[in-house]
Amino acid sequence: MTTQTDPQTETGLSEITLNLIALGAAIGANAERAFRAHQTRLEALGVSKEAMIEAVNMALRVKGDPHSIMMALAESTLTDGGGCCGGSCACEEKGEEKGACGDDCDCK
Repeated sequence: MTTQTDPQTETGLSEITLNLIALGAAIGANAERAFRAHQTRLEALGVSKEAMIEAVNMALRVKGDPHSIMMALAESTLTDGGGCCGGSCACEEKGEEKGACGDDCDCK
């Protein structure tokens, strides 16, 4: 006979918190199936879309750091101080992907 243990008893974290962490981890790992599973579980637990969005935004900020570091490296070593095409894109300055904001920069 197996007994199911309460995650909160083991870790001190609630089931909601654990699933929010897992939702963010799924974003970081590009794991669509895990994201959908934890989203469904969080909805069943009554968690608001706003709370899930907050967890996703945090994960995206963490995930974006290595991208920003590599972009800065490429910019500093391959250009004369400008962005990928010699001048920074408006969206790049906001931390978004080049060309994502629809400005006239040709470095999409």
